[in-house]
Amino acid sequence: MTRVLVLLATYNGEAYLKEQIDSVLAQTGVEVTVLAADDRSEDGTRSVLEGYARDPRFSYRVNAARKNFAYNFLDLVFSAGEDFDYYALCDQDDVWLPDKLERAVRLLGGLEKKRGRGGLYCSNLTVTDERLRPLCMMEDESVFQTDKRTFVFENIATGCTIVFDRPFLGQIKKYYPAGIGLHDHWLLLVAAYTADCLYDFESRILYRQHGGNVIGCNRKKWTWRNLRRFLRERGSRSVLAGELLAGYREELAEEDIARLETLRDYKRRLSCRMELLRWRGRTRQKTLFLRARAILGKL
Repeated sequence: MTRVLVLLATYNGEAYLKEQIDSVLAQTGVEVTVLAADDRSEDGTRSVLEGYARDPRFSYRVNAARKNFAYNFLDLVFSAGEDFDYYALCDQDDVWLPDKLERAVRLLGGLEKKRGRGGLYCSNLTVTDERLRPLCMMEDESVFQTDKRTFVFENIATGCTIVFDRPFLGQIKKYYPAGIGLHDHWLLLVAAYTADCLYDFESRILYRQHGGNVIGCNRKKWTWRNLRRFLRERGSRSVLAGELLAGYREELAEEDIARLETLRDYKRRLSCRMELLRWRGRTRQKTLFLRARAILGKL
């Protein structure tokens, strides 16, 4: 049977963690093993993890120091052994439908991996309230308007939906990025630019919103929370572009290198900023909004 290692990152997730883990261990059609890393929780999270450690399918560790959620996940990926067929990222507060992993593995298995470096799967999500009552779908069909050139501007891969194969694990482990804000955005870019990826419009996950989410589902809305987040941004996309160039330049097409260098250097080179202001492409964000980000240094 196909073996899947589920990488679970936790921090103060006691309230919903048991329900999440139960749904992971109940996955059908695959053999599941769970590796969890707790980022020094201050509630009862570690007690919950300890309770599951009696199950031979489950193990966990506690970080020596706080890492933040992105690097907690990234370090889990880098510590994963290469004796599994597939790897899946898992948040601490959702619920997976029983065939979530089975579907992802099947679709990944049918992906034509043209570059021999593996593939990454991500999907839509069913947004729910804290009691798991469905509210809406995370994405509409505009998600298919995006392509590799625009992934650096907007991330379509929500981490808790990501599944990838063993060759892609090797691809990721070639380079450890510094200063990135979102682990899922990094994984998507490495897959899109150097390997292969696919997006599944169907959802097999109940994406719980409860007020304590680190990243929620309101990223497209003009709320005070999102406005404050926008004003605090320091340009995570340019950092991602620079790290992608640093780690994978030899595997990138020349035209991709040129675009990524423009994004990497736009804050210190006027010519690059002007190039971004002239940029046009398929993206769900309005061109005017992207230009405003470029002017304000928020890319």
